[in-house]
Amino acid sequence: MEHQDLPEHPYLILTLRRTGGTSLTTFLSEVSSFATKEHEPFNPDRVWGGITEEFKRTKNVDLLRSKLGEALQSRPNIKHCIEVVPGVLTQELITACHERQYRLMLLTRRDETSRLISLFLAQSTGAWGPDEARQIYRNIMAGQTKPNPIQLHEVKQRYLLDAGILGQTLSVLRYKEIPYKWLVFEELYKGQTPIETQAIEIAKYLGLRIEAEDPNLATFSNQPGQNSKVIEPYVPGIAEARDILSREVVA
Repeated sequence: MEHQDLPEHPYLILTLRRTGGTSLTTFLSEVSSFATKEHEPFNPDRVWGGITEEFKRTKNVDLLRSKLGEALQSRPNIKHCIEVVPGVLTQELITACHERQYRLMLLTRRDETSRLISLFLAQSTGAWGPDEARQIYRNIMAGQTKPNPIQLHEVKQRYLLDAGILGQTLSVLRYKEIPYKWLVFEELYKGQTPIETQAIEIAKYLGLRIEAEDPNLATFSNQPGQNSKVIEPYVPGIAEARDILSREVVA
């Protein structure tokens, strides 16, 4: 991979679940010289989940900053889901990464209803990616397993919580005057500009130059979808959840 005149930078992707962050991170991990930590490493069950759990217990921001400094010592690439951890942790992570010359990206999805339906389906079925979905969906449609019903009392709350934490994250970036690149799922994966062209520009933002024939571009652009719609008729409560969101989501 060839470098631009500017030095290469590690990246921090700030996103919400079911927004295409895994595919983007997988691609960037292949072209970046920096190591990539496990996806969403601050989730409670992941490699740095102990930092999150300790902060939840202690509320000690100074200790959190120290732990983040240790974690970021080698400047690894990070994909971070902002709604899974405390907002203060995300704020401190943004600041710490900015101080270490990370390039920040915010990846959101315009169609919030589709994002949340995808999230509820994944939680119900246990299928979080195409590989898992093939077998799990087959078993559900054959009647061998049953998906969990959607918890309808949590639908509106999930929407409001996610909207709130996204607004909080945007405020942190704006008020701290931290530059970032805003990517939108529908534009990146379904837009008029070819995904390969956009991927080259994203890499350039990190200080990398990718040639058009780079095989990683083809892999990124040809990733299979999960096709969650086929399983919707088998998931109890999904139609009701969609109806709730149709009344709540601000388009």
